[in-house]
Amino acid sequence: MSVNTDTGRRGEFLASYILETYGVEVHHVDRAGADLWCRANNRLFTVQVKSAKTALVSNSHSKVQYYTYATRNLNADYFCFVALDLRLLLVRPASSITASSVRVAPAEFTDENQRKTVEMVLAAA
Repeated sequence: MSVNTDTGRRGEFLASYILETYGVEVHHVDRAGADLWCRANNRLFTVQVKSAKTALVSNSHSKVQYYTYATRNLNADYFCFVALDLRLLLVRPASSITASSVRVAPAEFTDENQRKTVEMVLAAA
């Protein structure tokens, strides 16, 4: 298994675990465009999980760190951005992602933001 595949798999299983703690029924799938098929409140939705092991410095001129995620695949209902080192995630509607990559500052990954984004999904379900 390649390093990227290993990182992705770890993120998918962490996301599954976290979503299930919020009452979302999760099925891990190996399909183009979706990593997770989920159900909440009798509504089905798909999730594309994007994982990063750690935040990296964005460029040599700045010392600012970001988690960076490729978001070219827009076939899922939601993107789930996972920070593996923090063991936290953020969920965003795929319709809100317009760029081919997304950068997220480490400070955005908090228990509170995780809860808010998962609750947003549950409210839409």
